Amino acid sequence: MSNASSSLTSAGCAFELAQIELSAAPGGPKVAVFGYEPRYTARWRPPRCQGTVGRRPLLDRRSTYYSVLSELCRDRLDGAMDACLPTSAEIAEKLRPRYRTISPRAVDAHIKYVSEKLHLPKGAGRDALVAVLIRSNLLKQPS
Repeated sequence: MSNASSSLTSAGCAFELAQIELSAAPGGPKVAVFGYEPRYTARWRPPRCQGTVGRRPLLDRRSTYYSVLSELCRDRLDGAMDACLPTSAEIAEKLRPRYRTISPRAVDAHIKYVSEKLHLPKGAGRDALVAVLIRSNLLKQPS
């Protein structure tokens, strides 16, 4: 364990390609990480990425997708965490005064684009996207 801890602190990330699995067992570990521990020599360490560690992806507040995300997350940002998410048709209807030609399919395309931009797993639902946006504080509180 101390060997893994020392390589984690010295190399920045001990498990570069790891699968993380959450355990719900009452006495079990809270997080189990499966992967090969890198075998670094004392003389050589992999280079660290400069300027990308800890940076959040930026969302353009002037874009249409940002308006779509704001409508998607509106109720949850207002504090109703158990509220159902709006459908694409509902979002398109609310945005139609500002974006006259927006359709439910365009809303779906914007949601898919942001999911890919945030590197969410393929098939992750809207709930996952909303959770990431809220936890990462990527959206401002709606006015």
